[in-house]
Amino acid sequence: MVRLSFLTGAPILPIALVVVAGLIAAARADDALSPQRELRVTVEALVKQLDAQALAERAHAERELLRRGPEILAYLPPPELTSSVSVRESLKRIRVQLERQAARESAQASIVRSSGETTVSELLNSITAQTRNRVELSPDATPLGTQVVSVSCDNRSFWECLDDVCNRLKLQAVFNPQKGGLELRPRRSADPDELAVLRNGPFRLAIHSADLRNIVGNSSARLLRISGRLALEPRLRPLFLHFAAADLSASGAEDRKFEPWNPAATYELPVGDAGREVPVQFDYLIPVADRSTTVNLRGRLFTQLAAATERIVFDQTAQAAGTARRRGGVTVRLREVKFEPLEQEQVRAEIKVTVGYDTGGPAFESHRTWMFHNSVYFEDESGKRNDFTDYDTSLQANGAVGVDYRWDHLTGPMTRYHFVYEAPLLMLDLPLEIKLDLIPIKDAS
Repeated sequence: MVRLSFLTGAPILPIALVVVAGLIAAARADDALSPQRELRVTVEALVKQLDAQALAERAHAERELLRRGPEILAYLPPPELTSSVSVRESLKRIRVQLERQAARESAQASIVRSSGETTVSELLNSITAQTRNRVELSPDATPLGTQVVSVSCDNRSFWECLDDVCNRLKLQAVFNPQKGGLELRPRRSADPDELAVLRNGPFRLAIHSADLRNIVGNSSARLLRISGRLALEPRLRPLFLHFAAADLSASGAEDRKFEPWNPAATYELPVGDAGREVPVQFDYLIPVADRSTTVNLRGRLFTQLAAATERIVFDQTAQAAGTARRRGGVTVRLREVKFEPLEQEQVRAEIKVTVGYDTGGPAFESHRTWMFHNSVYFEDESGKRNDFTDYDTSLQANGAVGVDYRWDHLTGPMTRYHFVYEAPLLMLDLPLEIKLDLIPIKDAS
């Protein structure tokens, strides 16, 4: 069996929470509260308390909501749908703080807390549930699912635990863009060796080669090319990797520094939604007389992340044209809503959306295409999702895009649907500190 550990929050403070306790007690009289329902009841009561006459009660309610952290975001009402001006402003402040906290927390390493004997399939399901990183066996590795393994992944990072599983079972983790997760398949002879591996936060950097080769027309130095792949946890949404040659240094025997091939160069490598990993390459000049057999790599890379994705929901879609919803630093506005009746109660729909972020920058200038891959769909009362059929781009500006989405053959009436746009709330520049020693150098000349 797998043992799972969970952290629990501090008990509710009694000060000025008579209303909260009363509502929870009343609900318990009818039915035993699940933790989620109890949290919802508590949040609803605290939101009501934001409209209290006494300033001390309002301030206390705001502190209590903030204390509970990003977990309550799903239970906070949209500020723009709140009639009280003071409550609306309080909710805006609370949302901004919690959304930023959620974004930063999402960029931390996921932790696995499992130990004991379990089957491989149960272990992977547990890892997926705990980390929100989808991991499963590939079709040709499915027979391993029933194999019983002894697990010692208590309080270890996602990459540490996954590498342990892969090494013991001789598997290779490969990102599957269609499923948005990792598939574990049997290792193949063509898979590159990993000369060095760095696991730091949500990153995994694997160095596959450090090749020394001659440079045409240069008899005094040779080129050392260090190549590998940088991967992030599948739950994250990286946009691009950027670094300067001056931010990374390489050294050989007796800590002799190697000069970068192009010291003034800067690099931007798009990652996009086709994967969660990107190839990396670092080039250095080594004097011909240098006899170093290993190289040490130091420095820092940055990955731009679209963090803390949230569902932005428009109710009563047929009447929602012209309305806007704001979450964190992003605003989604419905410019136009069209429905065209078809035969047999079918409907063709078109929703024209403008999405704008408070800050622009590189994520919007040269790598704006990520915004066209946000999840956009109609959702019916049963929770069934209906993805769009196709789209056109109507606006591209720094920090904003306009997109026209279309659906064919929806089943009417349209009042049974919500329109949902899933948007990352913040763009984060996440640093990766690199410290890799004794990478073997191969003379490829």
